[in-house]
Amino acid sequence: MRHYSLFFAVLGLLFTLTSCQKNDYTSYLPSWKGFQFTREGQIVNRTDIYAGDVITVTALQDQKGRLINATTYNWEVKAQIPNADGVYVDSVFFTQSLHTNYDGTSNADPFIKFTIPPTATGRATVSFNASYSLSGQGVQISDGGDYSNSPNISGSIHSTSSSMYGAARGSVNFTIKTR
Repeated sequence: MRHYSLFFAVLGLLFTLTSCQKNDYTSYLPSWKGFQFTREGQIVNRTDIYAGDVITVTALQDQKGRLINATTYNWEVKAQIPNADGVYVDSVFFTQSLHTNYDGTSNADPFIKFTIPPTATGRATVSFNASYSLSGQGVQISDGGDYSNSPNISGSIHSTSSSMYGAARGSVNFTIKTR
């Protein structure tokens, strides 16, 4: 009887030791491909956009992040728009801030949808900033893919990370044509 007790004790110890796995509590920020433009659900070239168009710009992730809590995405779009004197000046015509929980609510590719002002023309810029609160120990990751390999992805987004927080910044230029 005593041998059985000893056998089960050793068997239990071996099972405990082999079932223990080291958990990885490292937080990784997403890496990025760049930006993609769509109009009415169709991908468009960033030089084929017209005043009055409703455009969606998506920041495409190359790889999803991991162990990220509070996330804020800030967007700004500016273009050449005439002021009261008829002089074209760089003007911010759209801003959006979205707060989410990356791992808990949505880790989908962030996007914005806006209407190009009818008087806008020329060069315009979309700016993207993300801030992340990390659950685990943050580490620096690569920035993602080579943006020049795809004709429908443009701009660049770069990530930085510290032990508790992370950020991503990017921008893309596009051209507004008149009809």
